[in-house]
Amino acid sequence: MAVGTIQRSVLTDIANAIRAQNGGAGTYLPSEMAAAVLALDGTKAGTPFQAVAGSGTGVISDAVFDGIADAIRAQNGLSETYKPSEMAPAILALVWDVGVKMRAILLADGTLEFNYRDGRSSDVPGAVILDAWEVDPAGYSSASARPWDDVKLSVTRVVFDGDFSEGGLANASYFFNGFSNLVEISGFEELSGVASFNQAFSSCDALETIYASGFVAAEGMTGSLCFYGCSRLVGGEGFVPGYSDGADHLAYGEEGVLTDPASDAREWLSCHLYADGEIVFTLDDEPEAGRSLCMSGRMCATARYQAIDARAWEGAEVDVLKATFSADLSSLDFVNLSYWFYGDGELSEVVGLSNLPAVREMRYAFCSCDSLVEIDLSGFPTGELEDVFYCFSGCGSLTTIWADADWALPAGCTGSGAFYNCTSLVGGAGTTYSSSRISATYMRIDGVGGAGYLTAKGS
Repeated sequence: MAVGTIQRSVLTDIANAIRAQNGGAGTYLPSEMAAAVLALDGTKAGTPFQAVAGSGTGVISDAVFDGIADAIRAQNGLSETYKPSEMAPAILALVWDVGVKMRAILLADGTLEFNYRDGRSSDVPGAVILDAWEVDPAGYSSASARPWDDVKLSVTRVVFDGDFSEGGLANASYFFNGFSNLVEISGFEELSGVASFNQAFSSCDALETIYASGFVAAEGMTGSLCFYGCSRLVGGEGFVPGYSDGADHLAYGEEGVLTDPASDAREWLSCHLYADGEIVFTLDDEPEAGRSLCMSGRMCATARYQAIDARAWEGAEVDVLKATFSADLSSLDFVNLSYWFYGDGELSEVVGLSNLPAVREMRYAFCSCDSLVEIDLSGFPTGELEDVFYCFSGCGSLTTIWADADWALPAGCTGSGAFYNCTSLVGGAGTTYSSSRISATYMRIDGVGGAGYLTAKGS
């Protein structure tokens, strides 16, 4: 730890600046000054004591001044460096946002915190406040009108503190429009009674969760294009909003985007895409050691995704060549595969489909997988399958679909266009593709109950 000599007057000036800001008469050891600066909040207790600077020098550790500089930066949100002689003026220059008002507060960890209280403060222990803005109760007419627009790409998490609802917010339109790195919102119940959410979450393409305990919608609540581009947002029971869905889906249940943290039915799995083109789906958050990794992400196994943008690997630099479903996935309750491999034109191998638990939806699951020549569905769970709409459509190279001899879709399973344009497909008994035979009816073993496109494994 480096030490050096310093003029006593420099330390006296720093202590005087602290006392000038807090109105106190306390004295401070050098080691106490950083904490004293962090404690400043714009409140003055009385007439500040101002000591007379003494002469001479003393030996002080560099860590003391590093701590004071960090405390100043935590207070003013700047990234400046300070010489010891510059610290007293910097402390005297500190100003505070005081008064009871609604504020949006940006924290150093990427959290945007909303609260309603006297002065800037955070409920996050040890939080470093970078900036803060007053929230207009009347709301904003555009994304650029909100005062925090410049930091929209810095926010990964939004928190509404338990006092925010006391501020009387009437309009939340455009609040998070374009927050493309925002993943989670919590405390959304504090927006109960807000009347408008027009484009509130538009283009939040990384948003997965809106947590709310007891949200109550305002009568006549509006919100056009509320969730435009929110393809990864999943409600507590698996609902995923469409691009044109409105604020009526700010609700719980099968048609709602909200998740009650005490009743979250979602299940998640990890996706690890390796540099060799294999993507592995597993419950293990950690990728395999020793393999070159392209990306890791996660998807909600039970989500009813409606677009390819929901995929964790969408836009990855490596094409998906092989998809592997790990054995640990069997412990999930169920999986929906809708849109999972839509347009992965280089995908040529799928392994481990028999490791899945119940599968319910496969809308567009393998649509336009042009390199897929055969796929093995033996051991695949069909008992809860509900929808195979355009499941294999556009797989022009697909020739063979293997399945168990007793394969059967449950009654009520639908899927028009399931085999649309699968021009190379041939069933086990020789049934060839026909544009008049493309529905889920033909997702059966060829010759068992009629023409079909599946081939019994071992036949």
